[in-house]
Amino acid sequence: MSIRRKSLRRRGGGEGSRDGADQLTSLQEILLKEAARPVNIVAEGRSQTISMEEVLIRKLLQVAANGGQHAISNAIYLINDAQRLEQLRVAEEVELGLTFKGRQQQRLAEVMARRGDPNTVLPHPNDIVVEVSVGYKIIGPFDETELKRVLRDCEWRDAAILQAALEERLGPPTAGEPADASRHPADATSLFMMQVLNRALPKRFQKTDVQIMWELSRYQGISKRELLKLAHRKWRSLGRPKPRGWRTPRFEHVLWWLENVLPAIKAVYPEVRGGKLVDVEAIAVRLQRMIGSGGSG
Repeated sequence: MSIRRKSLRRRGGGEGSRDGADQLTSLQEILLKEAARPVNIVAEGRSQTISMEEVLIRKLLQVAANGGQHAISNAIYLINDAQRLEQLRVAEEVELGLTFKGRQQQRLAEVMARRGDPNTVLPHPNDIVVEVSVGYKIIGPFDETELKRVLRDCEWRDAAILQAALEERLGPPTAGEPADASRHPADATSLFMMQVLNRALPKRFQKTDVQIMWELSRYQGISKRELLKLAHRKWRSLGRPKPRGWRTPRFEHVLWWLENVLPAIKAVYPEVRGGKLVDVEAIAVRLQRMIGSGGSG
């Protein structure tokens, strides 16, 4: 789930606002960005990384002793003015965030009072995070479409937990399966999948280590036959039917995939997004070439 930040409702007029005078212009936004840009300098015989704003302040102090500081002092004034407006913007967004969070908390209380479904209150107040120095952001599903996606991801996480319990029960592959046995536990891949899927969920939907351990221990009280049935049904319900007794790939294969395939996908993605690579076969060939050459192709 990507973090979504609500945009500020800027005041267009009224007392204290002269036709948008208390709003950042595009030039001021660029100025703030440049003022915060880190630069490398050599001072007192050693290299330092400081902001452009600090460079100007140092220059101002140096030039002040000799006079002729008008240009630099003017730049400092512009930066200070832009920062003042940015603080006003953040303060207004914090106010909006607190109001929004309070309204959603009230809605949730009303739903819970009539024993309704808390997931009908979107965004959930716990997913509205107000940061005094930043504003506010939403870290969970904002509407029903996003909620369905998150709940689907929860199902995938739970399937991985079930698969881990099954593979721990099945133990290492038998002689009739791949001879190159893994050096890792039988459930290593499924546990890894479970951790990745769980941490990718919004905080409110994640399971704690204690909850996961409890769920795994609960499966220990179920027979192997029943575990096989449960896993088979779970994957089928997710639209990914697996043969009964299916295992996730060996953990060594997963590590190889992470080390070789992901970097290649990351390198090719900008070309696909930019429209330079469109044909599916061409993309596949490019990926195969890069993987075969260690990612340099």
